[in-house]
Amino acid sequence: MKDVFVLFVILACAGVCMAEATFSGYANTGTTVMFDQDKTFSTSAEVRLEGAWKYGKHSAVEAHVLVTSALQPLDPFTAFRSGSVMDRAAGELMGDVLSYLDSSTLAIFSSSSDEIDRFVRHLPYSSFYPHDNVALDRALVKLFTKRFDLYIGRQMMGWGTGYAFNPTDIWNVKNPLDPKAPKLGVNALRLEAPFGAMSGISAIVSPGTDPRHSNAGIRVKTNAGRFDLSVCGMYAMSADAELLGLPKKTMAGADFAGQIFDVGVWAEGVLVNPVYSGMGYSDFDSLYAQIDAGMDYTFETGIYVMAEYYFNGLGQKKSADYSGADLTRMFGGEMDGFARHYLMLGTSKEVVAHITLSLFGLVNLNDGSGVILPGIEYLFSDNITVKVNGLISAGSRKNSEYGSAYHSLNLKVTGYF
Repeated sequence: MKDVFVLFVILACAGVCMAEATFSGYANTGTTVMFDQDKTFSTSAEVRLEGAWKYGKHSAVEAHVLVTSALQPLDPFTAFRSGSVMDRAAGELMGDVLSYLDSSTLAIFSSSSDEIDRFVRHLPYSSFYPHDNVALDRALVKLFTKRFDLYIGRQMMGWGTGYAFNPTDIWNVKNPLDPKAPKLGVNALRLEAPFGAMSGISAIVSPGTDPRHSNAGIRVKTNAGRFDLSVCGMYAMSADAELLGLPKKTMAGADFAGQIFDVGVWAEGVLVNPVYSGMGYSDFDSLYAQIDAGMDYTFETGIYVMAEYYFNGLGQKKSADYSGADLTRMFGGEMDGFARHYLMLGTSKEVVAHITLSLFGLVNLNDGSGVILPGIEYLFSDNITVKVNGLISAGSRKNSEYGSAYHSLNLKVTGYF
């Protein structure tokens, strides 16, 4: 049914001949090898079709269709070592899920562990398993007036100025190991009202089941010299949060980005007040802060360097306290790691024409673990890129966040049109 709906939208939009239309997109394919005991492979292919139709000066329509096909392990925690922090937290989380299953259901899985392992390992790579997924990632109508612009429908939104971490962004769940990953569309009503040449206000409502289970936010932005500044306030309580057992939240934040001499600087921070059962909005006993700050610089030789620090007031001070509840908060986008203090460092340079080398690292400053992310990008032509990226974990394999991950290598080829 979803495929039929997407096809209908494409054909309906394509049939409008009175609009000024533009089309673009990309196709990519990638393969990852994980250096566990089985040398597990995963492969993926993705096509994105982007269309925009402009109707004079006062309205426009935008639609993006995302088609993906993936062969990957059925168990998302395959990438982590057995007995590790992540494995234990996942086991604790899944234990709560299994407690809802009755004994007759569990008996189905008790006959043969070898059969279960064979089923779980090979099913997602077989022709019996559904691999293709079609999603309508953008579907919005834009209305432009003299006083404000209105965006209605599924759209991309992103608040904050951070690179790997964005504590003020309630609209997206970000993976700090892949900061440049495309943001998914969000169903929302967004109003943008400018005042002055460089200032404006943005108001967003992302509806859920009912008003209590919806996300909403307002953001005021301006400019001062070489800096862009903004302040924001949010209410967050989605259906996802309800299912995960997470509380509703009120939030107040601010961010800036600019330059000091030739050094780029940015920072954002948010105060979060979770409202647990039995609490009122004026109760601040559970108030916590999340802060991100960074800087970057490009030398005359073309070498780019950056550093970013993240403080997570919701995180744990000791790895022994990492739990399934923390993993739930990460799934829900409430935080980006188990611990409190993180540091990302990175550098890149175009070493010869069309070839860029990069080296980034993310460190958990509480438990001393980290990941090293080397990469090489080759611009094969104006519209085709080839990337090879690695992940090297460091730290205690049993008692740290990142030390539990297996090393991996990824190859991705992307063509733009």
